[in-house]
Amino acid sequence: MINSLLLLALFVYVGPKPGELSVHIPNSTAVDYVRMIARDKGYNVNDKDLFSVDALGTEERPFLKGYTSLAFYGNGQINIGVSINNRTGQAIDAVTCQIFDYPDLQPFQNELMRVTKTPKMSPQQLADDAGCDNPEVLTKPVPVDGIVP
Repeated sequence: MINSLLLLALFVYVGPKPGELSVHIPNSTAVDYVRMIARDKGYNVNDKDLFSVDALGTEERPFLKGYTSLAFYGNGQINIGVSINNRTGQAIDAVTCQIFDYPDLQPFQNELMRVTKTPKMSPQQLADDAGCDNPEVLTKPVPVDGIVP
């Protein structure tokens, strides 16, 4: 019994190693994040009659293990699939192998990496997680009606 308590106390004291802590990303935060990505890709996300966001997979059966995955729909079709890494906040579309690395996403990513003590993943690491090849990193937002986000 004492050995079990000692082991538990040691685990609590030591805690998870850097990079092992994964956090739950609230749905509202994930939806806002996906809308930012869609806006950065040039979609007018203010047209709520045309565009919507919905979850892909469940917590029990995630679309991509270790990621929060959502889809951005336009006219009922998936326009962008976004999987957000639960340790780094980095996002990838597993179908197109596009990695979303827009400047406005950096604050969320930096905060998540600070909390989880996880370093930024390389594009190839994200692509390997998603099971795709030749990742394309998107860094420059596309103007919507002449306005760059």
